[in-house]
Amino acid sequence: MADLILNKQTPLSGEEVITRAVQFFSTAQWRPTTQSARAATFEGRLPIPWFMMLLTILGYCCCLVPGIIMKIMIIKKMRRFQNLVVATTTITGGTEVTVTYPPHSKKLAQGFLDALPNLA
Repeated sequence: MADLILNKQTPLSGEEVITRAVQFFSTAQWRPTTQSARAATFEGRLPIPWFMMLLTILGYCCCLVPGIIMKIMIIKKMRRFQNLVVATTTITGGTEVTVTYPPHSKKLAQGFLDALPNLA
């Protein structure tokens, strides 16, 4: 899956944006992995839909082989860690914030950018 990118300009300093990002994404169960004055990386997992869990359990009940196939082919691929990156660039009068995120985190990334004040 390709990562998506959102941008916003804000009057806050880069350090303030990164501090707010750490606070915002840590409360949303994303683990901060690296942090500097200009960028922060967060690690999280895609939630497994109940339907996939139900199919896996049904596969185990019907026969062991379909359950193992579901677990290996689908569930393990969905449980991989995903990265969310917040980067800042200094511009005249403020900071440009760039958020790179996986597709399932669109609302979360948009919510973070909406929480930042706009550059006038």
